[in-house]
Amino acid sequence: MAYTEVTSLMQTLQRLMQLHPKSGKKIESLLQKVSLLQGFFVDTGKDHEDIKCLEGIIRDVSCKAEDLVEEIMFEYSSSSSLKKNAIKFLGVNRVLFRKIKSIEAAITSVYNDISAIKGRSTPSSSVNGCSRDVTQTLSSQKDVVVGLDDDFLLIADKLTGYPDKLDVVVIFGMGGIGKTTLAKRIFHDKLIEEHFYVRAWITVSERYKVRNMLLDLLGCTSKVPFIMDEMENEELAERLYKSLKGQRYLIVMDDVWNTKAWDDVRRYFPNDKIGSRVMVTSRIMKVARFINPLNPPHQMRFLTVDESWKLLQKKILGLDDPSFCCDYEMERIGMQISKKCKGLPLAIVMVAGILSKESATASKWSDVAENIHSSFVTEESREFLDILALSYNHLPHHLKACFLYMGAFPEDVEIPVWRLIRLWTAEGFIKLDSPKTLEFVAQEYLQELIDRSLIIVSKRSYDNRVKTCSIHDILRNFCQEEAKQEKLLHVVRRLEPHFPQGVHRRLHFHSDIFAYSSYTYSNPYVRSFLSSKACSVLEDSYFGCMGFKLLRVLDVVNYSFYGFPIHVIKLVHLRYLALSINSELPRSISKLKNLQTLIIYWGTKEMRILPLEIWKMPILRHIHVKGDVLLFGSPIADHSKRNFQVLGNLQTLCTITISTISFSHGLVATLPNLKTLASNLVTGGNHDAFDVDWLGSCLNNLEQMYSLETLKLLFNLPMNNPRPRNSIQRWNAFPPNLKNLTLSCSFLLWEDARVLGNLPNLEVLKLKDFSFQGPEWETDEEGFHRLKYLLVESRDLVVWKQASTDSYPFPVLQHLVLRFCYKLKEIPYEIGDIPSLQVIKLHSCSPYATRLARMIEKEQIDSGNSCLEVFIHPAR
Repeated sequence: MAYTEVTSLMQTLQRLMQLHPKSGKKIESLLQKVSLLQGFFVDTGKDHEDIKCLEGIIRDVSCKAEDLVEEIMFEYSSSSSLKKNAIKFLGVNRVLFRKIKSIEAAITSVYNDISAIKGRSTPSSSVNGCSRDVTQTLSSQKDVVVGLDDDFLLIADKLTGYPDKLDVVVIFGMGGIGKTTLAKRIFHDKLIEEHFYVRAWITVSERYKVRNMLLDLLGCTSKVPFIMDEMENEELAERLYKSLKGQRYLIVMDDVWNTKAWDDVRRYFPNDKIGSRVMVTSRIMKVARFINPLNPPHQMRFLTVDESWKLLQKKILGLDDPSFCCDYEMERIGMQISKKCKGLPLAIVMVAGILSKESATASKWSDVAENIHSSFVTEESREFLDILALSYNHLPHHLKACFLYMGAFPEDVEIPVWRLIRLWTAEGFIKLDSPKTLEFVAQEYLQELIDRSLIIVSKRSYDNRVKTCSIHDILRNFCQEEAKQEKLLHVVRRLEPHFPQGVHRRLHFHSDIFAYSSYTYSNPYVRSFLSSKACSVLEDSYFGCMGFKLLRVLDVVNYSFYGFPIHVIKLVHLRYLALSINSELPRSISKLKNLQTLIIYWGTKEMRILPLEIWKMPILRHIHVKGDVLLFGSPIADHSKRNFQVLGNLQTLCTITISTISFSHGLVATLPNLKTLASNLVTGGNHDAFDVDWLGSCLNNLEQMYSLETLKLLFNLPMNNPRPRNSIQRWNAFPPNLKNLTLSCSFLLWEDARVLGNLPNLEVLKLKDFSFQGPEWETDEEGFHRLKYLLVESRDLVVWKQASTDSYPFPVLQHLVLRFCYKLKEIPYEIGDIPSLQVIKLHSCSPYATRLARMIEKEQIDSGNSCLEVFIHPAR
């Protein structure tokens, strides 16, 4: 984790320069040396064994340096009288200069050592052979094929069917999911053998040599013996091309890790337009897309529980053992084991190896089932884990810490992407790549880990964005063990009797932290403290004696505090704070000047107020609150003398209650870069709830939010007015770059919905809970030119019709969702003709609407459109 710690140190030094500008030259000199160290570390690569041995030294020096810097920053920030006391201030300066000098000496020493080692280092032969040995050893074992019949037929059809020109079929999936097993079954199939005149198989592996690939291919394709050892690569390539020319051939390139391996040999595969094929397996999506950019790769799936159980039986008892008869109890435990393997064949094979050495009794199998995750890290499983370790070792330096951090989350948990990205950023894992934001770079990191088959997408949004993600349990265990070895984080599991001993920089609890409340524990170097267990109320003084003065991440939102734990205010290095409290948020929260993410959940129903002092926290990027929380009770202009700042970094503010009296031009002007706003809107002061002019004027202030992309508004206004309470015609100024709009309880008129259609970038529109009222909605081809997702909830809508039958509304709509449309009797038939429409969903709608949706579906099927799916969820 040397790269991560060096990156974090650089970020800390940059903050120190801002806090202590008078020492700028000294700090900048140190920063340049650290930057050189980082650049050298990246350039060195992974093939120098001596450099790998020094990673621990680099990591430890960087950590100690950062500790020294942050300790002095803590003293500087936490003492309110420091700047006023000249003697103390000079003393702090002297200490700072001494520490900078000692850090500089340590960094220089490490830099010199690494430079010397680089000069004499050569790539380690043992490393070069590692991946090839592991994959070939496991590949030589007898393959047992379960659950791949459909995959076999699909790929066999691609290999033997259209087109005649040379084509490439790519099989993609995570390590251990069965790519090679499937490829072998196809390669050795009798029909495939008869179809292709020449077949060749090579295992490329992570660190390949072009010469070895050419020799292996020629060994399979050349029928004329010749001496190859003395030939140059160009001669070998020419021989390969000639041996394939005029032949219908099948080449299998197994375990391809980078695009260069494909580029190195692709030109030697002739295209005679006689149906030749190349089949490639890879665990990296970038490679798969590069090799065949026109066709998506065949993506391997996880096995079902039944398929997993079948594979487990075959691996334990041989391919077909007629003597084996499993009683009910053994089958129940076997199914339980299979379920815990989460459909990954590699995990099933590992567990089968353990069970095969035990007596086939219910008690023995039950022991394995209860401790299955510990089975993933035994010495017997090492050769299998090496397959997964290849993916980790092949990661770029900047992704390793992000991947290992996935071990911090409990099993069977879907991780919200927004939370994961906030945590990565707060931990210092993300290197800012200007002009990109930290969040954008973190999204790129996440996508790269997904494309490398290391992170699993659990849920996606309508536009294919990842909403939640997870990791396979076998990888999760690998992450925990590797992270512990690398001193990145320590997971405190259930039933551990004490706080972990030693110096740990990140503590992640999978047990109830309330059980440790009676222990005295102090570790000043802890950087993050997270708990995923929820069941207790904690005392407000819980963190008072732990000495976490350098803490960056505190996430105990699953626990509840009676009041706000005031000791948290002293944690001036906090970047991420997530708490559940039952009291007001103190105004002193503004002392947390480094805070990036603030998550506060209120458990009580009474109204709470988010203090205006939040506007003194310029680094704040995200505010998430839950409960009845009022932003503040008076206009921001009334507080102009309190030195409030523009929150130029704030991107997220949700879900907050805003009074119309506060929703002013002054408030909007302080949030120039806000991207997401979710708010309950209430009336305030002397404003009449029925004063449509005032309300429209208030909402029109949103026009100044040029960066706003997502807006969710719940109008919490009186419902006793028989006439429409406001008109959208008076609310006619919207954020110009708005992409996602959700309205609830606005009681607008359907005839005014066309104003929303004029929003040029609107892609998602959710009309919930009385957002519009009236029995009839007439749409036309004007507007909504970019709308992809439309949700309509309306209890009084009867007729939804199209003004013109010559065209269809919403020209690029992909998803249509109708909910609680109890009276709906008419839906525009033209909806079904939208070329991009993929899904129609009805939840608790009228029988008329259900029948119309089915008629639209049938008409599309009859016209040859099988892409449209209709889902009906009747009322319960």
